[in-house]
Amino acid sequence: MSQQPRIIAERYELTMPIGRGGMGEVWAAYDTRLDRTVALKILRPEISADDTSGRGLIARFRREARLTARLEHPGVPAVFDVGAHEGQLFLVMQLVNGLDLADFIATKGPFPVEWSAAIGAQIAAVLAAAHAVSLVHRDLKPRNIMVANGGTVVVLDFGVAALLDPDITRVTMVGEAVGSPAYLAPEQLTSANISPRSDLYSLGCVLHELISGEPVFKANTPAALMYAHLQETPRPLRDCRPDVPEPLERLILDLLAKDPENRPESAVDVYTALLPFVPRPTEGLDPAEQSDPVDPTRPYRFPLAPRPTARRTSVAVPQAAAEQNAAEIRERAAELAEEGRLTQAAGLLGGYLRDNPDDRGVRFQYANTLFLGGDYRTALPVYDRLAEDLARSAGGPTDDAVYCRFQAANCLAELGELTEALRGLRSVVTTEENRGAGDGELARDTRKQVAGLLAATGDYRGALLELEALLERVEGQLGPSHDEAADLRNRVAMLRRAIGDGS
Repeated sequence: MSQQPRIIAERYELTMPIGRGGMGEVWAAYDTRLDRTVALKILRPEISADDTSGRGLIARFRREARLTARLEHPGVPAVFDVGAHEGQLFLVMQLVNGLDLADFIATKGPFPVEWSAAIGAQIAAVLAAAHAVSLVHRDLKPRNIMVANGGTVVVLDFGVAALLDPDITRVTMVGEAVGSPAYLAPEQLTSANISPRSDLYSLGCVLHELISGEPVFKANTPAALMYAHLQETPRPLRDCRPDVPEPLERLILDLLAKDPENRPESAVDVYTALLPFVPRPTEGLDPAEQSDPVDPTRPYRFPLAPRPTARRTSVAVPQAAAEQNAAEIRERAAELAEEGRLTQAAGLLGGYLRDNPDDRGVRFQYANTLFLGGDYRTALPVYDRLAEDLARSAGGPTDDAVYCRFQAANCLAELGELTEALRGLRSVVTTEENRGAGDGELARDTRKQVAGLLAATGDYRGALLELEALLERVEGQLGPSHDEAADLRNRVAMLRRAIGDGS
Protein backbone atom coordinates (compact mmCIF):
# COMPACT_ATOMS: atom_id res chain seq x y z
CA MET A 1 0.00 0.00 0.00
CA SER A 2 1.65 3.28 -1.07
CA GLN A 3 1.88 6.18 1.36
CA GLN A 4 -0.65 8.95 0.85
CA PRO A 5 0.95 12.17 -0.42
CA ARG A 6 1.22 15.12 1.92
CA ILE A 7 -1.32 17.82 1.09
CA ILE A 8 -0.55 21.50 1.68
CA ALA A 9 -3.37 23.97 2.28
CA GLU A 10 -5.97 21.37 1.26
CA ARG A 11 -4.90 21.90 -2.34
CA TYR A 12 -1.30 20.99 -3.22
CA GLU A 13 -0.16 17.37 -3.20
CA LEU A 14 3.60 17.00 -2.75
CA THR A 15 4.77 14.45 -5.30
CA MET A 16 8.55 14.63 -5.65
CA PRO A 17 11.37 16.56 -3.90
CA ILE A 18 13.37 18.57 -6.43
CA GLY A 19 15.62 20.73 -4.26
CA ARG A 20 16.74 21.62 -0.76
CA GLY A 21 18.41 24.77 0.51
CA GLY A 22 19.09 26.76 3.63
CA MET A 23 15.53 28.01 3.90
CA GLY A 24 13.61 24.89 3.07
CA GLU A 25 12.65 22.34 0.47
CA VAL A 26 11.31 22.62 -3.07
CA TRP A 27 8.82 20.01 -4.26
CA ALA A 28 7.09 19.20 -7.49
CA ALA A 29 3.44 19.30 -6.50
CA TYR A 30 0.01 18.79 -8.00
CA ASP A 31 -2.57 21.56 -7.80
CA THR A 32 -5.81 19.64 -7.23
CA ARG A 33 -7.93 22.71 -7.89
CA LEU A 34 -6.52 23.65 -11.30
CA ASP A 35 -5.26 20.21 -12.45
CA ARG A 36 -1.66 21.24 -13.06
CA THR A 37 1.84 20.57 -11.77
CA VAL A 38 3.58 23.34 -9.86
CA ALA A 39 6.74 23.94 -7.84
CA LEU A 40 6.14 24.41 -4.11
CA LYS A 41 8.81 25.82 -1.82
CA ILE A 42 8.14 25.27 1.87
CA LEU A 43 10.07 26.70 4.80
CA ARG A 44 11.81 24.20 7.08
CA PRO A 45 9.60 23.39 10.11
CA GLU A 46 12.40 24.00 12.61
CA ILE A 47 12.81 27.64 11.54
CA SER A 48 11.28 29.76 14.29
CA ALA A 49 10.29 33.39 14.44
CA ASP A 50 11.48 33.40 18.05
CA ASP A 51 15.17 33.75 17.20
CA THR A 52 17.12 36.24 15.12
CA SER A 53 18.25 33.84 12.39
CA GLY A 54 14.75 32.39 12.08
CA ARG A 55 13.18 35.82 11.73
CA GLY A 56 15.71 36.66 9.04
CA LEU A 57 14.92 33.53 7.03
CA ILE A 58 11.18 34.10 7.33
CA ALA A 59 11.59 37.68 6.14
CA ARG A 60 13.76 36.48 3.25
CA PHE A 61 11.19 33.84 2.28
CA ARG A 62 8.30 36.31 2.30
CA ARG A 63 10.29 38.79 0.32
CA GLU A 64 11.16 36.21 -2.32
CA ALA A 65 7.44 35.73 -2.91
CA ARG A 66 6.82 39.46 -3.26
CA LEU A 67 9.87 40.24 -5.37
CA THR A 68 9.45 37.32 -7.76
CA ALA A 69 5.76 38.16 -8.17
CA ARG A 70 6.57 41.69 -9.28
CA LEU A 71 8.83 40.46 -12.10
CA GLU A 72 6.91 39.71 -15.29
CA HIS A 73 9.36 38.07 -17.68
CA PRO A 74 9.52 34.71 -19.51
CA GLY A 75 12.84 34.11 -17.77
CA VAL A 76 11.36 34.35 -14.26
CA PRO A 77 8.98 31.68 -12.88
CA ALA A 78 5.44 32.96 -12.32
CA VAL A 79 4.23 33.08 -8.71
CA PHE A 80 0.84 31.42 -8.24
CA ASP A 81 0.21 31.40 -4.49
CA VAL A 82 1.74 32.06 -1.09
CA GLY A 83 0.50 31.13 2.36
CA ALA A 84 1.07 29.16 5.54
CA HIS A 85 0.28 25.55 6.37
CA GLU A 86 0.51 24.21 9.90
CA GLY A 87 2.86 27.05 10.78
CA GLN A 88 5.10 26.63 7.73
CA LEU A 89 5.27 29.28 5.03
CA PHE A 90 4.97 28.05 1.45
CA LEU A 91 5.36 29.57 -1.99
CA VAL A 92 3.78 28.09 -5.14
CA MET A 93 5.44 28.86 -8.46
CA GLN A 94 5.57 27.78 -12.07
CA LEU A 95 7.36 24.45 -12.45
CA VAL A 96 10.24 24.80 -14.91
CA ASN A 97 11.10 21.61 -16.79
CA GLY A 98 14.64 21.41 -18.09
CA LEU A 99 18.21 21.29 -16.75
CA ASP A 100 19.84 23.56 -14.24
CA LEU A 101 22.92 25.20 -15.68
CA ALA A 102 25.32 23.37 -13.36
CA ASP A 103 24.09 20.00 -14.67
CA PHE A 104 23.99 21.44 -18.18
CA ILE A 105 27.67 22.41 -17.97
CA ALA A 106 28.60 19.06 -16.44
CA THR A 107 26.88 17.04 -19.18
CA LYS A 108 27.32 19.24 -22.27
CA GLY A 109 30.02 21.83 -21.57
CA PRO A 110 32.17 23.56 -22.51
CA PHE A 111 29.81 25.15 -24.99
CA PRO A 112 30.11 26.55 -28.50
CA VAL A 113 30.26 30.33 -28.63
CA GLU A 114 26.71 30.57 -29.98
CA TRP A 115 25.27 28.52 -27.12
CA SER A 116 27.20 30.47 -24.49
CA ALA A 117 26.16 33.80 -25.97
CA ALA A 118 22.51 32.69 -26.20
CA ILE A 119 22.48 31.68 -22.53
CA GLY A 120 24.28 34.85 -21.48
CA ALA A 121 22.00 37.11 -23.51
CA GLN A 122 18.88 35.55 -21.99
CA ILE A 123 20.30 35.93 -18.46
CA ALA A 124 21.14 39.56 -19.25
CA ALA A 125 17.56 40.13 -20.38
CA VAL A 126 16.24 38.80 -17.05
CA LEU A 127 18.71 40.95 -15.12
CA ALA A 128 17.67 44.00 -17.14
CA ALA A 129 14.05 43.38 -16.13
CA ALA A 130 15.05 42.95 -12.48
CA HIS A 131 17.30 45.99 -12.42
CA ALA A 132 14.55 48.07 -14.02
CA VAL A 133 12.51 47.60 -10.83
CA SER A 134 15.57 48.26 -8.63
CA LEU A 135 16.10 44.57 -7.86
CA VAL A 136 19.57 43.00 -7.63
CA HIS A 137 19.68 39.19 -7.59
CA ARG A 138 22.94 38.86 -5.55
CA ASP A 139 23.27 35.08 -5.97
CA LEU A 140 23.50 34.46 -9.70
CA LYS A 141 25.15 31.06 -10.25
CA PRO A 142 24.60 27.97 -12.43
CA ARG A 143 22.45 26.23 -9.78
CA ASN A 144 20.06 29.19 -9.86
CA ILE A 145 19.71 29.16 -13.64
CA MET A 146 17.76 26.66 -15.74
CA VAL A 147 17.57 25.96 -19.44
CA ALA A 148 13.95 24.97 -19.94
CA ASN A 149 12.53 22.71 -22.62
CA GLY A 150 12.33 24.98 -25.64
CA GLY A 151 15.63 26.69 -24.84
CA THR A 152 14.34 29.52 -22.64
CA VAL A 153 16.75 30.42 -19.85
CA VAL A 154 15.06 30.92 -16.47
CA VAL A 155 16.63 32.62 -13.45
CA LEU A 156 15.55 31.17 -10.10
CA ASP A 157 15.76 31.97 -6.40
CA PHE A 158 15.35 35.64 -5.65
CA GLY A 159 15.42 34.75 -1.94
CA VAL A 160 18.53 36.84 -1.24
CA ALA A 161 17.76 39.60 -3.73
CA ALA A 162 18.12 43.20 -2.60
CA LEU A 163 15.91 46.13 -3.44
CA LEU A 164 17.85 49.31 -4.13
CA ASP A 165 15.38 51.33 -2.09
CA PRO A 166 16.37 53.14 1.12
CA ASP A 167 12.88 52.65 2.53
CA ILE A 168 13.08 48.84 2.34
CA THR A 169 14.10 47.09 5.54
CA ARG A 170 17.35 45.11 5.28
CA VAL A 171 17.13 41.36 5.89
CA THR A 172 20.86 40.72 5.99
CA MET A 173 23.16 42.05 8.68
CA VAL A 174 25.81 44.63 7.92
CA GLY A 175 29.02 42.75 7.15
CA GLU A 176 27.18 39.59 6.06
CA ALA A 177 28.17 38.36 2.59
CA VAL A 178 25.22 36.79 0.80
CA GLY A 179 25.58 34.39 -2.12
CA SER A 180 27.99 31.75 -3.42
CA PRO A 181 31.71 32.69 -3.18
CA ALA A 182 32.61 31.26 -6.60
CA TYR A 183 30.36 33.81 -8.32
CA LEU A 184 30.37 36.82 -5.97
CA ALA A 185 31.56 40.25 -7.03
CA PRO A 186 34.45 41.70 -5.01
CA GLU A 187 32.20 44.36 -3.48
CA GLN A 188 29.87 41.64 -2.18
CA LEU A 189 32.79 39.98 -0.41
CA THR A 190 33.82 43.22 1.28
CA SER A 191 30.22 44.24 2.04
CA ALA A 192 30.66 47.41 0.05
CA ASN A 193 27.75 48.99 -1.80
CA ILE A 194 26.00 46.44 -4.00
CA SER A 195 24.60 47.55 -7.34
CA PRO A 196 23.23 46.02 -10.55
CA ARG A 197 26.85 45.78 -11.70
CA SER A 198 27.39 43.18 -8.96
CA ASP A 199 25.05 40.88 -10.89
CA LEU A 200 27.01 41.64 -14.06
CA TYR A 201 30.20 40.36 -12.41
CA SER A 202 28.38 37.12 -11.54
CA LEU A 203 27.17 36.89 -15.13
CA GLY A 204 30.78 37.24 -16.28
CA CYS A 205 31.70 34.31 -14.02
CA VAL A 206 28.91 32.20 -15.52
CA LEU A 207 29.87 33.10 -19.10
CA HIS A 208 33.52 32.27 -18.44
CA GLU A 209 32.51 28.84 -17.10
CA LEU A 210 30.16 28.17 -20.02
CA ILE A 211 32.92 28.77 -22.55
CA SER A 212 35.93 27.32 -20.72
CA GLY A 213 34.18 24.55 -18.78
CA GLU A 214 35.92 25.75 -15.61
CA PRO A 215 35.14 28.41 -12.97
CA VAL A 216 36.98 31.72 -13.27
CA PHE A 217 38.93 30.94 -10.11
CA LYS A 218 39.49 27.66 -8.29
CA ALA A 219 40.77 27.29 -4.74
CA ASN A 220 40.81 24.75 -1.94
CA THR A 221 39.12 26.95 0.65
CA PRO A 222 36.40 29.64 0.61
CA ALA A 223 38.92 32.16 1.96
CA ALA A 224 41.35 31.46 -0.88
CA LEU A 225 38.51 31.70 -3.39
CA MET A 226 37.44 35.06 -1.99
CA TYR A 227 41.02 36.30 -2.19
CA ALA A 228 41.19 35.30 -5.85
CA HIS A 229 38.05 37.29 -6.67
CA LEU A 230 39.44 40.27 -4.79
CA GLN A 231 43.02 40.23 -6.05
CA GLU A 232 43.77 37.85 -8.92
CA THR A 233 43.42 38.56 -12.63
CA PRO A 234 41.13 36.19 -14.56
CA ARG A 235 42.70 34.16 -17.33
CA PRO A 236 41.67 35.43 -20.80
CA LEU A 237 39.41 32.93 -22.52
CA ARG A 238 41.40 32.84 -25.75
CA ASP A 239 44.28 31.24 -23.84
CA CYS A 240 42.21 28.05 -23.62
CA ARG A 241 39.69 28.65 -26.44
CA PRO A 242 41.36 30.33 -29.44
CA ASP A 243 38.04 30.16 -31.33
CA VAL A 244 36.47 32.72 -28.98
CA PRO A 245 36.07 36.07 -30.80
CA GLU A 246 38.21 38.84 -29.31
CA PRO A 247 35.20 41.15 -28.65
CA LEU A 248 33.50 38.39 -26.63
CA GLU A 249 36.67 37.77 -24.62
CA ARG A 250 36.94 41.53 -23.98
CA LEU A 251 33.30 41.72 -22.86
CA ILE A 252 33.76 38.92 -20.32
CA LEU A 253 36.97 40.47 -18.98
CA ASP A 254 35.10 43.77 -18.61
CA LEU A 255 32.33 42.00 -16.72
CA LEU A 256 34.98 40.55 -14.38
CA ALA A 257 36.55 43.91 -13.60
CA LYS A 258 37.29 44.33 -9.87
CA ASP A 259 36.00 47.90 -9.88
CA PRO A 260 32.26 48.07 -10.67
CA GLU A 261 32.84 51.34 -12.53
CA ASN A 262 34.94 49.46 -15.09
CA ARG A 263 32.19 46.96 -15.90
CA PRO A 264 29.50 47.52 -18.56
CA GLU A 265 27.02 50.14 -17.49
CA SER A 266 23.91 47.94 -17.57
CA ALA A 267 22.49 44.50 -18.32
CA VAL A 268 20.93 46.01 -21.43
CA ASP A 269 24.41 46.90 -22.68
CA VAL A 270 25.58 43.33 -22.02
CA TYR A 271 22.58 41.93 -23.89
CA THR A 272 23.33 44.19 -26.86
CA ALA A 273 27.01 43.22 -26.82
CA LEU A 274 26.16 39.50 -26.84
CA LEU A 275 23.65 39.68 -29.70
CA PRO A 276 26.27 39.55 -32.51
CA PHE A 277 27.33 36.13 -31.23
CA VAL A 278 23.89 34.50 -31.07
CA PRO A 279 22.49 32.77 -34.19
CA ARG A 280 20.12 34.57 -36.50
CA PRO A 281 16.57 33.31 -37.27
CA THR A 282 16.79 30.14 -39.35
CA GLU A 283 14.92 29.74 -42.62
CA GLY A 284 14.08 26.46 -44.31
CA LEU A 285 14.30 24.31 -41.18
CA ASP A 286 11.43 22.87 -39.19
CA PRO A 287 11.89 23.63 -35.47
CA ALA A 288 10.03 20.42 -34.67
CA GLU A 289 12.83 18.44 -36.32
CA GLN A 290 15.55 19.97 -34.15
CA SER A 291 16.34 17.17 -31.72
CA ASP A 292 17.59 18.91 -28.57
CA PRO A 293 14.66 20.39 -26.61
CA VAL A 294 16.98 22.33 -24.28
CA ASP A 295 18.99 24.06 -27.00
CA PRO A 296 19.36 27.67 -25.72
CA THR A 297 19.76 28.99 -29.28
CA ARG A 298 16.20 27.94 -30.22
CA PRO A 299 14.57 31.22 -29.10
CA TYR A 300 16.90 33.06 -31.50
CA ARG A 301 16.87 30.60 -34.39
CA PHE A 302 13.10 30.00 -34.22
CA PRO A 303 11.49 33.06 -32.62
CA LEU A 304 8.02 32.34 -31.18
CA ALA A 305 8.17 28.72 -32.39
CA PRO A 306 6.09 26.13 -30.49
CA ARG A 307 7.97 24.43 -27.71
CA PRO A 308 9.26 20.95 -28.58
CA THR A 309 7.03 18.14 -27.39
CA ALA A 310 9.49 15.28 -27.58
CA ARG A 311 9.81 15.11 -23.81
CA ARG A 312 6.67 15.18 -21.75
CA THR A 313 7.25 15.79 -18.08
CA SER A 314 5.55 13.55 -15.58
CA VAL A 315 6.79 15.10 -12.38
CA ALA A 316 3.50 14.47 -10.61
CA VAL A 317 4.16 10.75 -10.34
CA PRO A 318 3.90 9.45 -6.77
CA GLN A 319 7.22 8.22 -5.39
CA ALA A 320 6.03 4.61 -5.09
CA ALA A 321 4.98 4.45 -8.75
CA ALA A 322 8.07 2.56 -9.84
CA GLU A 323 7.24 -0.24 -7.40
CA GLN A 324 3.64 -0.61 -8.49
CA ASN A 325 2.48 -2.99 -11.18
CA ALA A 326 0.57 -1.98 -14.28
CA ALA A 327 -2.82 -2.95 -12.84
CA GLU A 328 -2.32 -0.72 -9.81
CA ILE A 329 -1.08 2.13 -11.97
CA ARG A 330 -4.04 1.88 -14.32
CA GLU A 331 -6.53 1.67 -11.47
CA ARG A 332 -5.08 4.71 -9.71
CA ALA A 333 -4.90 6.67 -12.97
CA ALA A 334 -8.55 5.83 -13.68
CA GLU A 335 -9.50 7.10 -10.22
CA LEU A 336 -7.59 10.33 -10.79
CA ALA A 337 -9.21 10.84 -14.20
CA GLU A 338 -12.65 10.22 -12.71
CA GLU A 339 -11.92 12.95 -10.17
CA GLY A 340 -11.02 15.31 -13.02
CA ARG A 341 -7.30 15.19 -12.20
CA LEU A 342 -6.28 14.39 -15.74
CA THR A 343 -2.84 16.00 -15.66
CA GLN A 344 -1.85 13.88 -12.69
CA ALA A 345 -3.38 10.75 -14.21
CA ALA A 346 -1.41 11.28 -17.42
CA GLY A 347 1.74 11.94 -15.41
CA LEU A 348 1.31 8.69 -13.51
CA LEU A 349 0.84 6.66 -16.69
CA GLY A 350 3.63 8.47 -18.52
CA GLY A 351 6.01 7.86 -15.64
CA TYR A 352 5.29 4.14 -15.74
CA LEU A 353 5.80 4.05 -19.51
CA ARG A 354 9.28 5.53 -19.26
CA ASP A 355 10.43 2.22 -17.79
CA ASN A 356 7.82 0.02 -19.51
CA PRO A 357 7.38 1.53 -23.00
CA ASP A 358 5.88 -1.62 -24.55
CA ASP A 359 2.88 -1.99 -22.22
CA ARG A 360 0.04 -1.51 -24.72
CA GLY A 361 -2.70 -1.39 -22.12
CA VAL A 362 -1.05 1.48 -20.29
CA ARG A 363 -0.24 3.21 -23.59
CA PHE A 364 -3.89 3.00 -24.61
CA GLN A 365 -5.06 4.47 -21.30
CA TYR A 366 -2.33 7.11 -21.45
CA ALA A 367 -3.42 8.27 -24.91
CA ASN A 368 -7.07 8.41 -23.87
CA THR A 369 -6.21 10.35 -20.72
CA LEU A 370 -4.16 12.85 -22.70
CA PHE A 371 -7.05 13.24 -25.13
CA LEU A 372 -9.57 13.83 -22.35
CA GLY A 373 -7.23 16.40 -20.84
CA GLY A 374 -6.98 18.29 -24.13
CA ASP A 375 -3.32 17.46 -24.76
CA TYR A 376 -3.96 16.42 -28.35
CA ARG A 377 -0.43 17.11 -29.58
CA THR A 378 1.08 14.63 -27.14
CA ALA A 379 -1.72 12.10 -27.60
CA LEU A 380 -1.44 12.02 -31.41
CA PRO A 381 1.87 10.11 -31.76
CA VAL A 382 0.85 7.75 -28.95
CA TYR A 383 -2.32 6.80 -30.86
CA ASP A 384 -0.43 6.53 -34.16
CA ARG A 385 2.26 4.21 -32.85
CA LEU A 386 -0.20 2.13 -30.88
CA ALA A 387 -2.42 1.64 -33.95
CA GLU A 388 0.60 0.42 -35.93
CA ASP A 389 1.77 -1.92 -33.18
CA LEU A 390 -1.67 -3.44 -32.63
CA ALA A 391 -2.29 -4.04 -36.33
CA ARG A 392 1.20 -5.47 -36.86
CA SER A 393 0.96 -7.95 -34.01
CA ALA A 394 -2.51 -9.11 -35.08
CA GLY A 395 -1.69 -9.31 -38.77
CA GLY A 396 -4.39 -6.78 -39.61
CA PRO A 397 -6.62 -4.07 -38.14
CA THR A 398 -8.26 -4.90 -34.81
CA ASP A 399 -11.04 -3.02 -33.05
CA ASP A 400 -8.53 -1.25 -30.81
CA ALA A 401 -6.18 -0.46 -33.69
CA VAL A 402 -8.96 1.13 -35.73
CA TYR A 403 -10.17 3.06 -32.68
CA CYS A 404 -6.66 4.45 -32.21
CA ARG A 405 -6.66 5.62 -35.83
CA PHE A 406 -10.05 7.23 -35.23
CA GLN A 407 -8.72 9.05 -32.18
CA ALA A 408 -5.56 10.11 -34.00
CA ALA A 409 -7.74 11.73 -36.65
CA ASN A 410 -9.72 13.47 -33.92
CA CYS A 411 -6.46 14.80 -32.48
CA LEU A 412 -5.59 16.24 -35.88
CA ALA A 413 -8.99 17.88 -36.06
CA GLU A 414 -8.55 19.44 -32.62
CA LEU A 415 -5.14 20.74 -33.69
CA GLY A 416 -6.67 22.41 -36.76
CA GLU A 417 -5.24 19.94 -39.31
CA LEU A 418 -8.64 19.45 -40.93
CA THR A 419 -7.47 18.08 -44.29
CA GLU A 420 -5.31 15.42 -42.62
CA ALA A 421 -8.08 14.68 -40.14
CA LEU A 422 -10.59 14.11 -42.94
CA ARG A 423 -8.15 11.82 -44.72
CA GLY A 424 -7.68 9.82 -41.53
CA LEU A 425 -11.39 9.55 -40.80
CA ARG A 426 -12.23 8.42 -44.32
CA SER A 427 -9.52 5.80 -44.05
CA VAL A 428 -11.19 4.51 -40.89
CA VAL A 429 -14.55 4.27 -42.70
CA THR A 430 -12.93 2.33 -45.55
CA THR A 431 -11.23 -0.03 -43.10
CA GLU A 432 -14.48 -0.68 -41.27
CA GLU A 433 -16.28 -1.38 -44.54
CA ASN A 434 -13.56 -3.86 -45.53
CA ARG A 435 -13.84 -5.55 -42.14
CA GLY A 436 -17.60 -5.93 -42.54
CA ALA A 437 -18.21 -3.37 -39.79
CA GLY A 438 -19.48 -0.56 -41.98
CA ASP A 439 -22.70 -0.31 -39.97
CA GLY A 440 -20.96 -0.58 -36.59
CA GLU A 441 -20.94 2.13 -33.96
CA LEU A 442 -17.38 3.27 -34.71
CA ALA A 443 -18.12 3.58 -38.43
CA ARG A 444 -21.26 5.60 -37.69
CA ASP A 445 -19.40 7.90 -35.30
CA THR A 446 -16.65 8.35 -37.87
CA ARG A 447 -19.11 9.34 -40.59
CA LYS A 448 -20.64 11.91 -38.23
CA GLN A 449 -17.17 13.33 -37.63
CA VAL A 450 -16.56 13.49 -41.39
CA ALA A 451 -19.78 15.45 -41.82
CA GLY A 452 -18.84 17.79 -38.99
CA LEU A 453 -15.43 18.53 -40.47
CA LEU A 454 -16.87 19.09 -43.93
CA ALA A 455 -19.25 21.63 -42.43
CA ALA A 456 -16.37 23.23 -40.52
CA THR A 457 -14.52 23.76 -43.80
CA GLY A 458 -17.61 25.34 -45.38
CA ASP A 459 -18.58 22.32 -47.47
CA TYR A 460 -22.18 22.23 -46.25
CA ARG A 461 -23.41 20.36 -49.31
CA GLY A 462 -20.83 17.61 -48.80
CA ALA A 463 -21.71 17.42 -45.10
CA LEU A 464 -25.40 17.13 -45.96
CA LEU A 465 -24.79 14.31 -48.43
CA GLU A 466 -22.71 12.47 -45.81
CA LEU A 467 -25.42 12.78 -43.16
CA GLU A 468 -28.26 11.83 -45.50
CA ALA A 469 -26.42 8.66 -46.52
CA LEU A 470 -25.76 7.84 -42.87
CA LEU A 471 -29.37 8.51 -41.90
CA GLU A 472 -30.58 6.07 -44.54
CA ARG A 473 -28.25 3.37 -43.18
CA VAL A 474 -29.20 3.99 -39.55
CA GLU A 475 -32.94 3.93 -40.26
CA GLY A 476 -32.48 0.66 -42.13
CA GLN A 477 -30.38 -0.86 -39.36
CA LEU A 478 -31.87 0.55 -36.15
CA GLY A 479 -35.28 1.74 -37.31
CA PRO A 480 -36.63 5.27 -37.90
CA SER A 481 -37.76 5.66 -34.28
CA HIS A 482 -34.30 5.05 -32.80
CA ASP A 483 -32.74 7.99 -30.92
CA GLU A 484 -29.73 8.02 -33.22
CA ALA A 485 -31.96 8.27 -36.28
CA ALA A 486 -33.89 11.15 -34.68
CA ASP A 487 -30.64 12.96 -33.91
CA LEU A 488 -29.44 12.54 -37.49
CA ARG A 489 -32.74 13.86 -38.86
CA ASN A 490 -32.28 16.99 -36.73
CA ARG A 491 -28.75 17.46 -38.06
CA VAL A 492 -29.91 17.00 -41.64
CA ALA A 493 -32.69 19.57 -41.12
CA MET A 494 -30.24 22.08 -39.64
CA LEU A 495 -27.85 21.70 -42.56
CA ARG A 496 -30.65 22.06 -45.07
CA ARG A 497 -31.67 25.32 -43.42
CA ALA A 498 -28.04 26.48 -43.44
CA ILE A 499 -27.75 26.03 -47.21
CA GLY A 500 -31.28 27.23 -47.95
CA ASP A 501 -32.54 23.82 -49.02
CA GLY A 502 -36.10 23.41 -47.78
CA SER A 503 -36.62 19.93 -49.20
